[in-house]
Amino acid sequence: MKRFTFLLVIILFLPAFIIAQEQTEELKVKFSGFVGYDFFFDSYESVTSRDGEVYLYPSAEKLDINGDDINKNFEAQMLAIQSRTRLTASGLSAFGANAKAVIEGDFLGTATGYARLFRLRHAFVQLNWDKAELLTGQTWHPMFVTACFPGTVSFGASAVFNPLNRAPQIRYTFKPTKNFDFMGALLYHGDFRSSGPNYAQQNSGIPDMQFQFRFHNKFIYTGFTAGYKFLTPRTETDNLNVKTTETIGSYNLQVFAKLTTKPITIKLEGVYGQNLSSYVMIGGYGAAEDPTVVDDYSYENLNTMSVWTEVLTNFDKVNFGLFAGYSSILGAKDDYYSLDYARGETLDYIYRISPRIQFKSGKFTYSIEHMMTAAAYATAWDSKHKVTETADATINHRFLMGAKYSF
Repeated sequence: MKRFTFLLVIILFLPAFIIAQEQTEELKVKFSGFVGYDFFFDSYESVTSRDGEVYLYPSAEKLDINGDDINKNFEAQMLAIQSRTRLTASGLSAFGANAKAVIEGDFLGTATGYARLFRLRHAFVQLNWDKAELLTGQTWHPMFVTACFPGTVSFGASAVFNPLNRAPQIRYTFKPTKNFDFMGALLYHGDFRSSGPNYAQQNSGIPDMQFQFRFHNKFIYTGFTAGYKFLTPRTETDNLNVKTTETIGSYNLQVFAKLTTKPITIKLEGVYGQNLSSYVMIGGYGAAEDPTVVDDYSYENLNTMSVWTEVLTNFDKVNFGLFAGYSSILGAKDDYYSLDYARGETLDYIYRISPRIQFKSGKFTYSIEHMMTAAAYATAWDSKHKVTETADATINHRFLMGAKYSF
């Protein structure tokens, strides 16, 4: 009799239990993104990408036979290629965690020649437990700190001063308390490769290894990042076609901090490292021996430093912001021979000051920004590529007007 009663209870209540499970396990799909438009003009020829949408720094002076600077030239452009779409799936659980999947793209293409073509920005799956998170797929590199990056109107979050990189990765985050995070990641660089041969990291067989610590509360978000990557630019020598396994390692260090109050937010970040070209920053690597003499030469990194700060207001309708950044190539540890495996290899330093004002109404934002960027090019170096003489800096003024509708 007891067994019969027990079975009857199970039969009566099992459908309700199944229905309750189905109600909690409901797939949610969200479609979001924005349509963005930029109109800008420059006063000086500059190093850019994607038809000028991604701005880096002014070009070096270029004088004609009359002493006129050819690069001192007015240019203008209108673009809407930064417009993007994002699809997010959530609501289901897996392995005792809340599961989420994201896929996102825009129209910048993967290189200047492919501008206006759709490209993949993010594609990842994520599992969230109470004190841990596991992410697999393509998303921001840990060096791009999503809680502390420049909010400039100009596309690229002030690339060259602030690291810019999205990469396929496996990333695990441990959250012992609500204020502390420890993150470790293994990555392979996709669209954001180091200058030089495209398959240099793949040839090494070793992923980019990154560690990050973060502390955060209501007012402060701060932390540091440390990482190391290996590159094997060649598997055979150029002249004798002899097998080579010469590999170069490079490290990156980063500290960041953000202070948020009701009226203003202040951000500060510093980066120091070797071969930071994979982060759309200046620097790279070259040969450690003369490649015209030594066939199986080893490699040498260029050291780069960068620091930036930003102050912005936190009002509802009208907000102001001011960005300032400085970056410099500091040379190599030992003898350095150029292989053209570097970005801005002839630069001494660059700096930028960029004020902006933004007007917001509902989902619509209208922005105006003036971006003044200066670049000082070296005219002489020592054997370690440390600058001994520098020319006067070239300066570009970019005036930008942008409109964005988010959905």
